[in-house]
Amino acid sequence: VSATFCEVTRDWMDFDWISPGENMALRFMKIVCFSTSSLLRTAGRSRPFSVSSVLRCSESKSDQREAGSQHEEQQTSEDSTGEHPHPEEQEEIPESEVRQRLLDAALEFVPSHGWSVEALAEAAQTEGLPSVSHGMFPRGGGDLALHFVGVCNAQLVEQMAQETQQVEEGHVERRKTREFLRDALETRLRMIIPYVDNWPQAMGLLAQPSCAQDSLKLLSGLVDDMWYHAGDRSADFNWYTKRVTLAGVYTSAQLVLLRDQSPDFEETWQFIDGRLDNLEQFGKVARGVAPTVEGLAQGLSGAYFTIRNITGFNVRDR
Repeated sequence: VSATFCEVTRDWMDFDWISPGENMALRFMKIVCFSTSSLLRTAGRSRPFSVSSVLRCSESKSDQREAGSQHEEQQTSEDSTGEHPHPEEQEEIPESEVRQRLLDAALEFVPSHGWSVEALAEAAQTEGLPSVSHGMFPRGGGDLALHFVGVCNAQLVEQMAQETQQVEEGHVERRKTREFLRDALETRLRMIIPYVDNWPQAMGLLAQPSCAQDSLKLLSGLVDDMWYHAGDRSADFNWYTKRVTLAGVYTSAQLVLLRDQSPDFEETWQFIDGRLDNLEQFGKVARGVAPTVEGLAQGLSGAYFTIRNITGFNVRDR
């Protein structure tokens, strides 16, 4: 603007078309007209440059839009074909697998932290997860105890199934029922020994209302598998009485194990032998109890309340 003003002023000073005798109003009008025409000429000379600049800017933006459109088309094509440059970075581990890993890792911390959320939090840090990941387990240590029971039961079932397969294939002879059950009970109880100092806490958690149903389900499944692989194929009411009886033996043997101070827990194994010796026939000792589904429920319920009373959890949850 200043350059244009100087040019207009210079042109005005060079022209002599303003007469000295004209009044001031006429002089002012001529100056304004001349200045306006000069400004328009200057603007006309600069207009082509401004238009070209705008066109270049518009072309640059258009190129950017085309490049962005091509990127979006390429990404859409990758999504439709399932081909990605780094598929391993987009894979997510299922929540069930994460839970399993945390529970397995938490067992290592049970001797120092017990069956608690602290053990789960330590396991989460070991697995590279936030310590608050224990929130995945609403029952806290109860979920950890249930996991341990389920894992141990599965290990025992695998061992019994291998022996059953060998019997069916004729490689070995089937053992007597008492011998088979005795060894199965001892094998299962020995899985508790590494955690025996913390097992009263686990029993208390398993007896809590939030875990009792799953705990009894695991117990009934355990004794059923023991009887099945021992050769029992009964289809009458003896099926229930046999399992209730064996569940009582296993539950009471756990309580003896907690108080056992003998070498290699010999008192516990002797207790099992004594209980099995007192059974004239498995599944028929409970003659005073009606062999019905109601009798099974009452037997398991009695074991449940016995554990609550002994472990000191016979209180209402608050």
